[in-house]
Amino acid sequence: MKRLFRRRPLVLGIILAIILICLVFTGGRALDYMEVVDTYWRVHDDVLLPTEAGRYYVDLFWQHNNELCNLILSSPKVKDEGLVIILQFEPGLRALVDGEGDDVRVTQVMVDRVQAYLDLLLEVGSPELQDAIWTEGARTPFGDFSGMTFEQARILLVGAPHEPTATPFSTSLP
Repeated sequence: MKRLFRRRPLVLGIILAIILICLVFTGGRALDYMEVVDTYWRVHDDVLLPTEAGRYYVDLFWQHNNELCNLILSSPKVKDEGLVIILQFEPGLRALVDGEGDDVRVTQVMVDRVQAYLDLLLEVGSPELQDAIWTEGARTPFGDFSGMTFEQARILLVGAPHEPTATPFSTSLP
């Protein structure tokens, strides 16, 4: 369990990659996921971009984006398991960006599922991706998140919210 939470910096990036790939290749179901995509973009804009730690994780995602997309495209298991996680976390993340993150908790089931997914990525990922997962795991104690509220987890991961910074373009969906 401790390894799971220590690897969380790549989790959001993996989630974004899975969402985007799934939307591109399942155009007929794209509208089904619009609210989910909007939630994750709001996490990007409202939780990650306003903090230095959050911007670090956005940059880390882009460093590994090509490989993550290739893994999702080449492995149905990587894609399917990732999509389950995305859908499982979406209600809690939506509550967080709606200012209700103290009302929803991270569960042990969530922790276990992410751990299993990161273990899968360690099996199929390149040495560079494996190193990133291990490096971030050593950097961040993530093992106590089960039972925390999403707001408590946000404070621990990226710090207190700040005034939003201007972005060159909107990433919100209409």
